[in-house]
Amino acid sequence: MSKIKKFFKWLKTSPFIRAFFLWVVLLVILALAVDKIALPIFSGQFTSTAEVPNLEGMTEAEADAALSAVGFKAKWLEEGRYNAQVPAGRALVQMPAAGRMAKVGRTVQITRSLGLRQVEIPDLRGKSQKQATITLTRAGLVQGQIIKGAHKSIPRGVVIRTDPMAGDTARVGDTVNVIISAGETLGRVLLPSFVGEVIDDVFVKVEQLGFKVGNVKRIKAENGEAPNTVIETSPKEGDYLLPDTKIDFVIAD
Repeated sequence: MSKIKKFFKWLKTSPFIRAFFLWVVLLVILALAVDKIALPIFSGQFTSTAEVPNLEGMTEAEADAALSAVGFKAKWLEEGRYNAQVPAGRALVQMPAAGRMAKVGRTVQITRSLGLRQVEIPDLRGKSQKQATITLTRAGLVQGQIIKGAHKSIPRGVVIRTDPMAGDTARVGDTVNVIISAGETLGRVLLPSFVGEVIDDVFVKVEQLGFKVGNVKRIKAENGEAPNTVIETSPKEGDYLLPDTKIDFVIAD
């Protein structure tokens, strides 16, 4: 009996035995950690997902807030796309697409809308009506009214100018009226340019040419025009008009 007691006493006091039991406990804890923590992480059980919100039409601040609310990040791409429905600067295309399920924390790439594409109205002076139609179509513009005007030097059927004028900016799909020469017409008078002249002086010249003063509209000067000077007329300068035609003016306020 004394030997058995001594053996158990040795087990209790032996450093080797204590280390062995401590090692066993550590192995059990490690096994539990692998089973309950490591394996779920590697299998994706701890990775949550969420539905990607629809960002189309949102401003940058609105889109960033909508993504942040469900745990996503936003990346706005430098390049944009033209679009007739979504205003410029707002979200147009996103990846992943709206409605997809994605891992929380993922970055959603967003392409901005550039709005409706702007084009420069081509110079059609000297072209035939058919050539003018083709040129406008290629530029993404729509031919509007065909207006006949008298002109001494431009042959009949050839474009004198457009309205709006060549070089102006228009949106794709906008209408451009085309003024076609009807040849020299007797009894008509050339309307000169009055742009930049004081309106009081212009009234005298208009009457001397046989025309009448129509409506006078004042607008805020945006390009440094002096007050009371002519910005534009309607009809436009360069047209041959019948006597007593009313000329409307836009002048700087």
